Amino acid sequence: MVKKRSITRFVIFAIIALIGILLTVCSFTIPYTTTNYNGFINSIPLGLDYASGVSVVYNAEKSDGITISTTQAVESSLAKLDKFMSYHGFSEYQINKLGDNQVELKVLEDEYSSYTLELLESPQKIYFTVEEASDTITPESFLSSKDISFAEVSYDQNSSVYGINISLTNLGKLSLENLKNQASYVGSDTVYIYLDEINSSKAYGKISVNNLNDTFFISASSASNTNSDYTNAYQTASNIYVGTFDITLNQNSMHTIAPRLGENAWTFTLIAFLIFILILMAFMWARYGDLGLIANFAMIFFVVLQLFFMQAIPFVRLDIGGAVAMFLSVILFFACQIIICERIGKEYSLGNRIHVSCKNGFKKSFWRIFDIHVLVLVCSILFLLIGKYSVSYFGGVIFIASIVSIFTLYVIFKFFVNSYLPLNSTKPNKLKLYREANVKEIREEKEEVEIIPEDKVDASIKGGN
Repeated sequence: MVKKRSITRFVIFAIIALIGILLTVCSFTIPYTTTNYNGFINSIPLGLDYASGVSVVYNAEKSDGITISTTQAVESSLAKLDKFMSYHGFSEYQINKLGDNQVELKVLEDEYSSYTLELLESPQKIYFTVEEASDTITPESFLSSKDISFAEVSYDQNSSVYGINISLTNLGKLSLENLKNQASYVGSDTVYIYLDEINSSKAYGKISVNNLNDTFFISASSASNTNSDYTNAYQTASNIYVGTFDITLNQNSMHTIAPRLGENAWTFTLIAFLIFILILMAFMWARYGDLGLIANFAMIFFVVLQLFFMQAIPFVRLDIGGAVAMFLSVILFFACQIIICERIGKEYSLGNRIHVSCKNGFKKSFWRIFDIHVLVLVCSILFLLIGKYSVSYFGGVIFIASIVSIFTLYVIFKFFVNSYLPLNSTKPNKLKLYREANVKEIREEKEEVEIIPEDKVDASIKGGN
C-alpha cells in the first residue's frame, strides 16, 4: 500500500513536471480566445544585448545665456539626461556623445515612447519674480532654471491638485535667499511664476514666499485632480527639467538597431542553457544512481519555477549579466544537491540505514546550505540596490534563485527522497551508497516495552476494567 502511494506520487509529479516544461517552452493560442500564450522562457524581458533597440540622434546647441563651449555644454548635460531617462521609466538605455555637438540615445524597441523622447525637444525656462509682469513692467528674476536640480510631477494632498515639485541646487538655495530678501524689501509675500519668458501671457501661477524652501510645490491656478491635469503637470515638469540643460536637443535621425550580441544570440543562449542542464543531470545520475535521478527530478522543478518567477517579477531583465546569473543559479542549486547527496553517502558509510542516512543527510547539511543562500541573497540585494543594468539584472536573477533554490531543496527534493524510500530502503547500490565491510550497521533504538508476567495478566485486565 505504501509503495503504491509512492508510485502514485511520482506519477502525479511527473505529469506536473511535464506540464511545467510545456508551459515554459511552448507558445500557443489559448482556445476560444485571441490571446497568445508565449511560455515562460519567451516572456522574460530582454535587454539590449538580446533585443532590438532604437537609436535616436539629436543635434545639440547651447541654450541661451550659456557661455561655455558646445562640447562642454553637452558633457555637462549628460548626467541630467541620464536622470531624465531613469525618471521616465526606461529600464535600459545608453547615452553616447557623438562628436562635439550630437547626442545619441539607445533604448529598447518595446520601451520606445515617441511622446517621452519628444519632451527632450521642448524645454521650458522657468522664472520666479516678486513683482507681477505687465505690458509695461518686466520684473527681475531672482530664481530661475539654472537654480533647479530636478522637477517632477506631484500631487498636493492639502489642495487636492496636481502640480510640480521643484528641487534646488546649492547655488539655487542662495538664489532663493536673495528672492526672499527682495520680497521683504518690496513688501510682498507673493512670488509670481513664468514659463519661457517673463510677461503676462506666460504666467504659470504664484506661490507664497513662506512656502518656498529647498524643495517646494507649485501648480497652475487652474490645476485640479483629473487625468488630463496629471498629464499637463507631467509634461510641464518634464519640460522645466529639460529647460535646466545647458543644451537644446533637436532630433536628427532615428533608426532600429540589432541586438548587441546578434540576432540569434538569445536562441543560442537557451540552447547552451539546456545542454548545460543536461550535462549536470547526466553527472548526477552517473554519480548517485537513483538518488541522482531524484535530484534531476527536483532540478526540473527548480528550473521551471526559476523561469516562471523571472518572467513574472518586474525587476528582472535579461542581458549578458542576467544570462550569466541564470547559469550560476543552476550551479548554486546543483552544488547544494551535491552537498546533500554527499552527506547522505557519508551517513550511510558510518553505518546508518538508508532512510536514516537520508534523514540525517538533509538535517546535517541544512545550516551549511542555509548560510550559502543567505550570503547569495545579501549579495543579490546589494547588486539590485546599487547596480545598474547588467549588475542589477544579475542581482535580480540571483535573488530569485536563492529563494527558489532553498525551497526546492528542502521541500520538493526532500519530499521526493521520502517518497522514494518505500520503494527502496534495502538496496544501497541503487543509490550508489557504500560502506566498508568492517562497519557494522547501526540499529535504531526502540522504545522499551514493559513485559507483564503471565500470572499478573488477569489482574491487570480486571484493574483496567
